[in-house]
Amino acid sequence: MQKPWYKQFWPWFLMLIPFSVVIAMTITLTIASGYGDNPMVVDDYYKKGRGINAQVEKVQAAQALNIEFTFKQTDDAFSLAYTSGKPSQFSALKVNFYHTTLAEKDFTVTLTADAQGVYRGRLPANEEGKWTITITPFDGSWRVTQQVHLPAYRELAIKPLTYGV
Repeated sequence: MQKPWYKQFWPWFLMLIPFSVVIAMTITLTIASGYGDNPMVVDDYYKKGRGINAQVEKVQAAQALNIEFTFKQTDDAFSLAYTSGKPSQFSALKVNFYHTTLAEKDFTVTLTADAQGVYRGRLPANEEGKWTITITPFDGSWRVTQQVHLPAYRELAIKPLTYGV
């Protein structure tokens, strides 16, 4: 006497293949819908290219002025100080922190110098990973960009490098 179909191996094995595809599709759909559209995609490449050229000119201006900073981090505080190219009058600095992969983590801090010429600011709590720091003066005449890993346990040099544009 033959066993009923539901007690045999082959029908269950053959049904397992389409069911596993349905489960994999559900997992993929859940992951894809959780992240939405990629904000790093640019609609107008021409305008973006012109903007990059303008930023290169600002980096070249920083190179001509020989501007360089030291970046120190202590817990959730950081400091910036000129090591070269120090201006005669300190102006406010705009410091942008761009996360490498998550645009919603990006933030900007505006800093003013203290009596010793050191700029001090605070970082959001528990910000770790690879960041691009961009420093510009209040008038936007030059720009310095550097990629760093936070938390930074040592003093870092931030110089105007054209590849960071």
